Amino acid sequence: MSEITQASQSKYVFHRQGERISPTVLSRGPWSPDAQHGGAPAGLIAGLAEEALAAEGYQLARLTLELLRPVPVAALNASVEAEPGRAVRRVRVTLRHDDKPVASGLAVMVRGAPISAGTVSGEAALPPPSACHEPVRIPGMAEEESFHYTAMASKVAGGSTREPGPAAAWLRLLVPLVEGMETTPLMRAAAASDFGNGLSWALPLDRYLFANTDLTLYLQRPPTSEWVGVDSRTWIEPSGIGITRSVLHDERGPLGFAQQNLLVRERRA
Repeated sequence: MSEITQASQSKYVFHRQGERISPTVLSRGPWSPDAQHGGAPAGLIAGLAEEALAAEGYQLARLTLELLRPVPVAALNASVEAEPGRAVRRVRVTLRHDDKPVASGLAVMVRGAPISAGTVSGEAALPPPSACHEPVRIPGMAEEESFHYTAMASKVAGGSTREPGPAAAWLRLLVPLVEGMETTPLMRAAAASDFGNGLSWALPLDRYLFANTDLTLYLQRPPTSEWVGVDSRTWIEPSGIGITRSVLHDERGPLGFAQQNLLVRERRA
């Protein structure tokens, strides 16, 4: 099999054979045809971390993803290291290309214990996916074979993705993330959580690049529906540094938060 699966053959985002990971064109992001959308490695790393402790009753509380350089649409190797622990365990996942790390994740996995009461967040629920119909379309973003356009279905749930400002959308994976591996609720949440800075863009794509250098995801519970809601706000400073904060939802209501640091650059003429 070639390192990159061609578009006509792409029925999943990644092909996996042991530690070797081969991305398809469905992993591509908006900034370069040779670089992945951040949601693709986020979902992959979340799934590998979850798999490491699958039989032990742990669930993810926090995932910190470091995008060390653009993750290429090219052959990767994955290493997974689970640290010992009881109620809390940490799993480190590293993706390498040509023996150089390109992305790493630290997953904090916890073993919950039932309590007699709980509290709910004060975040407002999104309108349900059935009440939303407009697909996400962002000015200047090509409608081509990619993670954000082809691998994901989208429905605007608040604000507008055609104009700058806060916005929300429902997102659902249309293909398995990894060939032969169940796409779990955690993987769906991680894959969707990287969309925040695109939904709530603050500067036009034809003049600026605003890629995130990291992603931190907190979950109080895994999503219970295939649709994951992302309600986002972005702040960008004149220094070229920005931040996006997103509230994550499923059809039951809010389920966690995601945060991204942004590196903003003007496009060269």
